[in-house]
Amino acid sequence: MFHWSSLVGLAVCITATAQTFEPTDFNVTSALLDKGVNASVIAELDSSLQERSSSSSQACSAACTALSLLFGKDAVDTKDELSYGNFTGGFWAQNQAEVRPYCIFKPSKPADVSVVVLLSRLTQCPFAAKSGGHAAFAGASNIEGGITISFEKLNQIKLSSDKKIASVQPGNTWQRVYSELSKSDLSVIGGRVSHIGVGGLTTGGGISFFSNIHGLACDNVASYDVVTASGLIVTASPTQYSDLYWALRGGGNNFGLVVGFNLDTFSLPGGAMWGGSRIYTEDQFPNVLKAFSNLVANSPTDPRAGQWVAWVLSGETKVAASELWYTEPNGNKAAIFSEYNALTAIQDTTGNRNQADYTATLQSTNPNGRRETYYGLTVRADPALAVRAKDIFFEEMPKLSGVAGVNPVLIYQGITKGQIQNMAKRGGNALGINAANGPLYLIHLACWWDSAKDDALVYGTISTVLQRITDEAKSRGLNNSYIYMNYASQYEDVIRSYGADNKAKLKKIANIYDPARVFQELQPGYFKLDRAPIPNAGYFSG
Repeated sequence: MFHWSSLVGLAVCITATAQTFEPTDFNVTSALLDKGVNASVIAELDSSLQERSSSSSQACSAACTALSLLFGKDAVDTKDELSYGNFTGGFWAQNQAEVRPYCIFKPSKPADVSVVVLLSRLTQCPFAAKSGGHAAFAGASNIEGGITISFEKLNQIKLSSDKKIASVQPGNTWQRVYSELSKSDLSVIGGRVSHIGVGGLTTGGGISFFSNIHGLACDNVASYDVVTASGLIVTASPTQYSDLYWALRGGGNNFGLVVGFNLDTFSLPGGAMWGGSRIYTEDQFPNVLKAFSNLVANSPTDPRAGQWVAWVLSGETKVAASELWYTEPNGNKAAIFSEYNALTAIQDTTGNRNQADYTATLQSTNPNGRRETYYGLTVRADPALAVRAKDIFFEEMPKLSGVAGVNPVLIYQGITKGQIQNMAKRGGNALGINAANGPLYLIHLACWWDSAKDDALVYGTISTVLQRITDEAKSRGLNNSYIYMNYASQYEDVIRSYGADNKAKLKKIANIYDPARVFQELQPGYFKLDRAPIPNAGYFSG
């Protein structure tokens, strides 16, 4: 398996057992010195160390100045630079673009990431890390007044000699990964929208066009190269640091910064597949729901077929948009799509596609620069409940009619038996999904709008929809606790949804590799082990 050349010596020398991973007498200054950084000769750091009561702003000033001195000004963007504005303006969601870090650090190799983690510990300047920046709420991969680490320069993609493993760094987006691998007639399990980053999608689970066959993205990672809280870089796999490997399969950013994803490849000649959207008017809704439900139920008979259905209210017009795909060309001929093929669509864009180009097409339906939310839940698969959830959505959405630029969409997907079975590979993942309860419906409400003044109304209305769906599911004995991290809102406690046993196991593993709670406190954003990003806000929390 390929390992980044700069890390080989370091990885070989790691001999500590997991139980003694970070010694009780760990010294951050000494760890930095081991990496060639003498904090005492950097005036700003020396001053910060002597003034332990210094403010967060002073701490971050010292840390950012040190990064600039160590790695050059090209590696650090500050508020007075054009590059800073270009970076913050590049986030998908306006919610994230409004966040103003003290500085932006752009490491060029994994060892640089070790240094910034240790500098954060030394100065107590908080940090966030950005892969693709496609999260829908402030603070997920950007941090107010701290250090935002941008992985954009960590963008290598390399194949192993046998081409069974693609080693992909977190600065890549999925379109770039697919385009590169298609040169070798290969692909990997990853995202379906071009600009989504490798990092967040994979550590949060990761639904793919190919998940019914191979499982989620996190279930198709052979190993992770991880910067830990002590600055050591380890390779976590089923055979080494296996507990950390398990935790990274759905555990998010709670255990370290992943600087290399070693992904299983599979054959996809020319990146060729089939897919596109079909749009239906309200009179077709009963049969759209039937087609959706039966495709989820019958997925094991042909797992090459995939779908989502989006319910949309445009003014007073209700429409349904089915996104259909097939992992081979000419999917329109597949028998499993017979119910969809019998429907009358007012628009049909399905056809043979190149995988990378298809993700770019789907990106066009996810424009940058709007206020955004993703807000989701899961229920046990049941056609009647799917009908009721759709009705609840349309009953509540008129409340948002006066919101400028609003575009609420309720989206159904299936967590199929094939996906769930693949979750058991290589020792299983952290998600806590019980195969006995499958298949499931993954239901999430995606919405964009223009102004922060409407935030409370948008979040409140969506909360009402999701609470009503949850109450309906509970009344029918169809409720499921799992919340998919990549579609969760800032008000949802994702780790709790994995179940008490898995949460306890995740916390135990975090205590081994991060006893100082660096990734809980100094990296405060996103879904933490004990809380939602914004807890106790009064909105739907799962």
